[in-house]
Amino acid sequence: MLSKPSLSSSDDLASSSNETDAVLDQSGSLLLGALLITAGFLANTIQGALGKTAQSVIGPGQFLWLLIALALAVLLPIEAVRGGRNFSAGWHRNILLYYLLRAVFGLSGFYLFIWAAGLGSLVNANVLLNTTPVFIPVIGVLALGKEISGKLWGAIAIGFVGLLLVVQPNADLVANPANLLGLGAGLSAAIEFLTIRHLSQTQSPAGLTLYYLLLGSILMAPVALWQWQPLTLETLKIVAAAAGSFLSFQLLLVQAYRYAEPHQIGVFQYSSVIFAAIIGWLFFNEVPNLLAVAGMMLISLGGALSIYLPNSQPD
Repeated sequence: MLSKPSLSSSDDLASSSNETDAVLDQSGSLLLGALLITAGFLANTIQGALGKTAQSVIGPGQFLWLLIALALAVLLPIEAVRGGRNFSAGWHRNILLYYLLRAVFGLSGFYLFIWAAGLGSLVNANVLLNTTPVFIPVIGVLALGKEISGKLWGAIAIGFVGLLLVVQPNADLVANPANLLGLGAGLSAAIEFLTIRHLSQTQSPAGLTLYYLLLGSILMAPVALWQWQPLTLETLKIVAAAAGSFLSFQLLLVQAYRYAEPHQIGVFQYSSVIFAAIIGWLFFNEVPNLLAVAGMMLISLGGALSIYLPNSQPD
């Protein structure tokens, strides 16, 4: 006669089932976060290409302010219909300080990226912006006391080796201002992404984007006035298309970090290098060599590996 399972056995089975469900839920969240951040950086790369084109007639400060103003013109009526609830949710001294921190470093990173793309290669600007996933764990360890697994460091290293193959650094990497600007963009973006992760625990994606645009429109106004040039209809079309990409990037980025930590999905930011290489080849005659293609493959491998590896637990 078969005996009934003991109570402890039933508890073990239930516990095992719950653990399996938790692992599946975490994997699903990571996958969704990875897809969202990849889509976001596609939008960001398109935006960078449009900014590179626009900088033949206007400066990066004017370009960035126009993007923010147009995106804000889209969001404000939506916020008004919702009764200003996203604005009210962020109107607290402690939260506003984080919003200001995010705006300062987010605008700095974006300005430096657009400037670097205008002065040099779109691919190089994206490569150096993509030092962000390397900066994030370092900042996390030094400033936030986080612990990162050795396996995740390995995935990041694979992606970073791919970046080196794409950019093929030499003495010109330091001498060329565009490359230094791109590296500064990567560091600024790392601080911004960590701030977004903190804010996303209590603030909605729409609220995060709204405050970024409101503060950005104020902070960038003096720079835009200083660089202001007359606008043609063709330039306005480019700026409008870039504003759509800019708004998409902001919303996708914030949503991605609601599902995963920056160091868990930051490797997928490397996909923008591949997007930049394709756009640079098609529209700017920037043709990657075989080493660069090999680097792009390593970038993809690093991103694919990171989703299956332990995340924040030490070895």
